[in-house]
Amino acid sequence: MTRTLPKPIILAKPGPAIPCGTSVTIWCWGTLVAQEFCLHKEGGPLTWVRQPPLEPGNKVKFPITNMTEDTAGRYYCHCHSRAGWSECSDPLELLVTGFYSKPSLSALPSPVVTSGGNMTLQCGSRHGFSRFILTEEGDHGLFWTLDSQPQPSGQYQALFPVGPVTPSHRWTFRCYGCYRNNPQVWSEPNDALELLVSEISLTAISKEDLH
Repeated sequence: MTRTLPKPIILAKPGPAIPCGTSVTIWCWGTLVAQEFCLHKEGGPLTWVRQPPLEPGNKVKFPITNMTEDTAGRYYCHCHSRAGWSECSDPLELLVTGFYSKPSLSALPSPVVTSGGNMTLQCGSRHGFSRFILTEEGDHGLFWTLDSQPQPSGQYQALFPVGPVTPSHRWTFRCYGCYRNNPQVWSEPNDALELLVSEISLTAISKEDLH
């Protein structure tokens, strides 16, 4: 009777958001008994097949040497052995950046915040992006997406709440824009914005302290 192998893990190195024209490697991790790995792009006609290396190991790599709009998309991998096929991996959203001009990113009311406090980050652009994506720099690769809101000034913007912030963490953010009909193609990022966390509440400073 054919068994189903556990689903493999899929990830992209150096990360899922890749500048246009640069390279990325998709890695698939499976069980040690896997004899081959298959990578499939959602909506694409092709499936790439790789055999694991001869030395002991349970992973293979699928290099993409030139990231473009066509290579952006949703990828899955699965593996095969004599026991049968594995479940399909969770999806990997591979994103290409640098296709549109960068939006702006600002901290409201300012980039200085008291420890434990909250603030709002505003992404904005006049390009009419349908969505804005706020990314936090670091190994965890966190990002959040919001629909844009048109403003009377002609600007499109999204407001991202952030906090509570602490000085033990580095709070560095970038913003991207994209369009609803092509969500895996992002703009250039804005210059990094780092929040400055103060241990002392500004409202606690008396008038005497200012003299």
